[in-house]
Amino acid sequence: MWYTNNQFWSPRRIYRWAHRITYLFCKVMGHIETHGVENIPREGGVLLVSNHISLLDPVIVGSAANREIHFMARSNVFNVPLLGPLISVFNAYPVNRGRPDLGALRRTITLLKKGNAALIFPEGTRSFDGKLGKAHDGACFIAHRANVPTIPVYHKGAEKMMPRGSKRIRRAKLSVTFGKPIDFSHIVESEIKREMYQEMGVQMMGAISSLENHTLHRRPP
Repeated sequence: MWYTNNQFWSPRRIYRWAHRITYLFCKVMGHIETHGVENIPREGGVLLVSNHISLLDPVIVGSAANREIHFMARSNVFNVPLLGPLISVFNAYPVNRGRPDLGALRRTITLLKKGNAALIFPEGTRSFDGKLGKAHDGACFIAHRANVPTIPVYHKGAEKMMPRGSKRIRRAKLSVTFGKPIDFSHIVESEIKREMYQEMGVQMMGAISSLENHTLHRRPP
């Protein structure tokens, strides 16, 4: 059943119903606007890379997307009653913070190679001031190894709806913009992976930044 303007669909009934609820939440609390959703391939593996400004980011970006997504969440969150089972419905899987978690990275790559959509936040942590930071090597490791389309995402409003350090949800205008796939073809394969990943990271964050600039200059309807 199509029920949103981005023609979302999932074969899993529980995910469809959960998505319906979160989309309604974003509409009521944030009058969410979605742009560029047609840039997300409807089939096959796709990696979504987004700015990170709030704990609500996966819910908001996932509600704006046109297909089912998977994403990483801090491992200790799964021990929280109700919250752990809830995010599991949305395909969340644990990642250990504070050190590279190769298991979580490899799981993401496997999901992508099996034709799924995965959402990651290259900065690794929420922004303190809303400004974009640097991409961690892990995000570029995934993009390089999975070899699937990488779609930049920029969203705003979540930092006002649920600011860092706050446990209260407020009304705030939400918008999510999906860009065209990032072209990494000019980046030369190198034995020194760190340098290659740094170059990919600069391009990755640049693509997200260009969506931010486009959003700032978009004329209101």
